[in-house]
Amino acid sequence: MNSALQPIFDIIDGIVELYLQFIIKPFLEFHDIFYASLNKFFRSQLDNASRVPEWFTANFITYLRTALVFPTLIMLSWKWWVPVSIMIISVDFGDFLDGVVARYWIDMRKAAKKKKDDAAKDKVDSDDDSFEVVSIGRPQKIASWSSNCRAKSYGGFVDAVCDKVYVVPCWIFLLSTIPGTRLRAVQYATLCCLILAEAASGTVRFRAYFTAQGVQAPSVVGLDFSTSAVKADGIGKAKQTLEMVGSALFVLPWLRHAGLLLLSLAVPLAYESVRRKVKRRVIYVVGTDQGGNDACHKTLKFWMQARGMGSKLIVGVVGKEKTTDMVLNACACSAVDEVIAEAPEKVDMDFITSNGIDYVLCPAGKAVNIANDEVVFEKRILQLHDDGIARPVET
Repeated sequence: MNSALQPIFDIIDGIVELYLQFIIKPFLEFHDIFYASLNKFFRSQLDNASRVPEWFTANFITYLRTALVFPTLIMLSWKWWVPVSIMIISVDFGDFLDGVVARYWIDMRKAAKKKKDDAAKDKVDSDDDSFEVVSIGRPQKIASWSSNCRAKSYGGFVDAVCDKVYVVPCWIFLLSTIPGTRLRAVQYATLCCLILAEAASGTVRFRAYFTAQGVQAPSVVGLDFSTSAVKADGIGKAKQTLEMVGSALFVLPWLRHAGLLLLSLAVPLAYESVRRKVKRRVIYVVGTDQGGNDACHKTLKFWMQARGMGSKLIVGVVGKEKTTDMVLNACACSAVDEVIAEAPEKVDMDFITSNGIDYVLCPAGKAVNIANDEVVFEKRILQLHDDGIARPVET
């Protein structure tokens, strides 16, 4: 089924990419200039404020603007079009403001950390390589890697989900306000496509957040996983602006066509956003990369990092001795999707192609031991360095 539909999706992807390159990319240049000036202004207001209340956080703004969905729907039922339009623009501004506030508090915490004494600086999370359990003579509670990871990524997760919690109910209500004009079918199709795309995006985000590995995925430098001319954050910015401004105009009967145009321009971006979230990427690692120990916490962390870089992780177990124990250790890890027993000591392109592998990941300095020159030449092997950044191995 997928192979039969793949040519159709390839054509759609090509059209969307042209749209991104020639329309969205120039739009983002002006978009970034405008929002950079806004960011500079509001950040200066926060920096110059005598005191910013501790409750005034990015999450507070996110919850507040999401709660506005109830008065928005009530005013829609009363046909108060202008107040609804103003409310939608206010929510969009709140989405921008919570980013400014989030960066402000991050900088404040960094500054406060520098002022603390050395003892406080030694306190690190359990997923840090320098973490040690120091005896204090009483029981200690230590957060797991998963808890730490979810806490760090919660702000970005709830911000993205709350955007959809606000706008999707509004679009569903707006379906009942579409007049019987020649563009009636276009309006139904546009709103339905956006509703389905944002619902799918929200579902994927929920699944990714609650099934995330216990460590942050490494950044990739020197290799762009995406072949698009526009980065993922750029697509999100453009989509959010078109959706919110388009919705604000769409609710006004005399500007409905202008709003429909902007919402229609957001449909390809919503499609591309979902496509990138569900893109298949298979990562392969050798099961005993970390000092020969096949189940120590360093190896588990390495597997989790590798899994965070793709949609599927394959672990290869090399050799014949202790194969069963090593395979079962890998199978027992939630980050691992598949194990290859008696894997070759050095992978080649035939092995990569036959197993559907996109990239091989190894610790820094181990590339020559697990891959031949052809794999290196094709830039299919990445090295994970101590700074948490994965880079392609150079020939």
